[in-house]
Amino acid sequence: MSIAFRLKYALGLIPSADQLDAKWENLIKMRDDLVRMEASAELKQYEDLRNLVESTAFQHSKREIESLQYSGSEEEKLMLEYKDLSRSKAIRNYQKLAGSIQLDRFGKILSGSNLKRFTALQQEVESQDFVKRRASQKRREFLKSPDHALLKEFNQLRKSDDISFWRKFGHSESYLSYLKTVDSRELARMEELGVLTASSQFQERVAYLKDKKRYLKSDGYKKIVDFNNSDKSSFMVAYRKLKKAKELEFFENWEVIFEENFSDKKLNTELWQHEDWWGYKHAGVSFSQEGQKQGYHGLPNIEISNNTLSIWSKKERMQGSVWNPAIGILPKQFDYTSAILNSANSFRLKEGVVEARVRFRKDATIVSAFSLTGEKPFPQVDLFRSTKNGIGMGILEKNEAHSSKYRTLNGHNDSHFHIYRLEIFGNELVWKINGTEVFRHNLRLTEPLFFHLLTTLHGEVNEHMLPHRFEIDWIRCLAKKN
Repeated sequence: MSIAFRLKYALGLIPSADQLDAKWENLIKMRDDLVRMEASAELKQYEDLRNLVESTAFQHSKREIESLQYSGSEEEKLMLEYKDLSRSKAIRNYQKLAGSIQLDRFGKILSGSNLKRFTALQQEVESQDFVKRRASQKRREFLKSPDHALLKEFNQLRKSDDISFWRKFGHSESYLSYLKTVDSRELARMEELGVLTASSQFQERVAYLKDKKRYLKSDGYKKIVDFNNSDKSSFMVAYRKLKKAKELEFFENWEVIFEENFSDKKLNTELWQHEDWWGYKHAGVSFSQEGQKQGYHGLPNIEISNNTLSIWSKKERMQGSVWNPAIGILPKQFDYTSAILNSANSFRLKEGVVEARVRFRKDATIVSAFSLTGEKPFPQVDLFRSTKNGIGMGILEKNEAHSSKYRTLNGHNDSHFHIYRLEIFGNELVWKINGTEVFRHNLRLTEPLFFHLLTTLHGEVNEHMLPHRFEIDWIRCLAKKN
């Protein structure tokens, strides 16, 4: 890296990816908390109370209050409604089961590790891939395989007391009635009425209705007390603090226009095409460039685990295609496999910010990259590209990687995740690592660019580095609001 940046990096003066993630997550939490508060019943109640106690009608409510009585009142109707609901067969069954040992056991099984493991194993052993693998192996081979251990564990769990109880109890008439009742309007209404009629406020209201000297016990008087309490509540203190927070001004000027956190268990193929875009578009097949040692194997070399996407490069043979500038696309037998992803059909960016949190091992023969290109391969903008010792970033024009438009930085600690950021505004492009600027250059973009994520192999491949893993934790794009 440059001397100044490398010194800061070595001294720990550059924020870590974890620190930046924590800062972003806190900002998102503040925004979400404010949105939640603004849509909350607490704030609505506060505003309703304020409007009420400040109204002229509220000041003249005394005469109406003095004319109230309990007989025929809404309170009496609610009490009768509550009693009718509490006598229903379904609700009595619900109340009986709600406090039972059986339901408690069932709940523990639902949240326990055995059921989760059983469900995961069931999905695995009943999958087409598992069935095919089992069918393709002789019995002796299968008994020694990891698949046999999975099947054995699955069968043991299936016969266990907890799983047997889970199946039997989960299909019982009593439990099914409980499920129908638990989210029913009748139960919700009864519980609402139970809370309401048992509340001191309701009981006081009944007494109030029977009390000829009711003004000081009136709902109007209580509203004043409630409003004062609400105005001083911890909720309103926190709400006012958030409304004034300078950090949230970010969302007044910026918006997230693309965010991929790889939260699904498999690749989102509506967002990502696991092909070489130009080859697939023009020839219907992905191809490697001349001199590259890997074939693009697609999904088999793409893994999503723990909300992180990994592109694996492996030593394994495959039949693929290669681009020969003099002849065109030719078939080729490769000794190595890798993968490539693009967002051409789903997302392109002409102006704004793109950033990604990634990790990869350095090696002279294995290159991992995140690039942006348009309808033609060049110019190509590298958010980053791994090199022998570190990373490269900048603008490639017809493979002129060492021009003034490209910067190579060494000293990269590949045991850590880093956040690479590219800011594109007007003709100016600025590259940053963990929020710190490392390079800038000018380029006039004539079209929006899409993403490429890939790993390629070159020269005499260092096979001790295989399998090689290129990890992408998340990708995010920001745009300025008009």
